[in-house]
Amino acid sequence: MLPHLLLLQLVGYAAAASIQPRAKSSSCACGYRDSNGHVWRESIVSNFAGSNALGVVQQNWAVQTWGQQREYQYIQYSADNVYNYQNALGVRTKAWKGNGTSVSTGEIQTNRADILYGTFRMSAKIPTTPGVCFGFFTYYSDSQETDIEFLTNDTNSKHTVHYTNQPRTTSASSQEVVVSNDLTAFNVHRLDWLPTQTMFYLNNKQMRTISLDVPNTPSRMLANVWSDGDPEWSMGPPKADAIATIQYINLYFNSTSYNETAFNSACKQSGKPAVCQV
Repeated sequence: MLPHLLLLQLVGYAAAASIQPRAKSSSCACGYRDSNGHVWRESIVSNFAGSNALGVVQQNWAVQTWGQQREYQYIQYSADNVYNYQNALGVRTKAWKGNGTSVSTGEIQTNRADILYGTFRMSAKIPTTPGVCFGFFTYYSDSQETDIEFLTNDTNSKHTVHYTNQPRTTSASSQEVVVSNDLTAFNVHRLDWLPTQTMFYLNNKQMRTISLDVPNTPSRMLANVWSDGDPEWSMGPPKADAIATIQYINLYFNSTSYNETAFNSACKQSGKPAVCQV
């Protein structure tokens, strides 16, 4: 698989330098325990269900508007490809108009670039239109990235998930999994990023664990739908709109901005409430 070659804007990095940890809810001041017993200090919980999905995005996410020339086509991320859609959040690649025009794509990324390990969950329907890649992933660089991806040109696209740690130095860093679930319906996709491995889940069932090329750098979380016409990956561009529908993205994580000492102090000051189960 070819890397994304994403372009993170310098302005985003400048903003990240001034980010402070969000004030934690007193009810979860002692953190969030996942199903494997790991306790995470912080959270970003984004419920897009209802008619105000775009308003929820604006609380903790940035809608991307950058462009890049790829080998096959120019792609342009556009704000109008992230929008309220069917009582959820729509992220779209528009129908391509033909040679000489850019491919209009959609992407959101967390405002925070200081996330270092955590458990990340997304409830979503994948697009049904052939010719795009739908991704949910951590990202710092093309060599510091973990992906959950769906290729709608896969022969069995409704049932195939691609799990990868970049830069994929060996074939064992990437796993293609065929599942029984219909991925064009809502399913919960989960990525647990740990120091020594990444663990991938579908509807709370563990599907794969990858212990090679594990990222170790503070990162953002992203979700996007894109195509550049690459015959070895995204295929396309799509002949009709390709829309991912996202009900929620819930992130539970540690960061480089909120250390264990500060976390323990906040927990104590809040009266040591029970750790929240997630």
